[in-house]
Amino acid sequence: MTDPFLDSLATALAGQVATALGAAGTRALEKVRELLRRRSQSDPETKAALEAAEQDSAGPEQITALAERLDQVCAEDAQFAEELRAEGAEVYKEISASENSVVNVNHGKVRNLIQAREIHGGITFN
Repeated sequence: MTDPFLDSLATALAGQVATALGAAGTRALEKVRELLRRRSQSDPETKAALEAAEQDSAGPEQITALAERLDQVCAEDAQFAEELRAEGAEVYKEISASENSVVNVNHGKVRNLIQAREIHGGITFN
């Protein structure tokens, strides 16, 4: 099991939570992406995982693979891990659910999907 922080970054890098990010989170995500691209110049495994997760067709498998790769790289390189956590802190903060926010992420195909904070009344699907 990977670190929830790294899972969140992988999900954000895959474009799965773009609407949940504000301006600061979007800027932070770009910094994370640039950090990973620099790392990828000498690390083909990270490059492949990042590119696969960024594809429009990416699904849970590619996101999990990226999170696992990030976990492995962070375990091997403490300096990189520190930099990734510093750059990714704002992204994680914005997409982590708290008392005042709800973040829903859907992977896969669904027929009916509702994402809401509060619903007063019923919901009917026809």
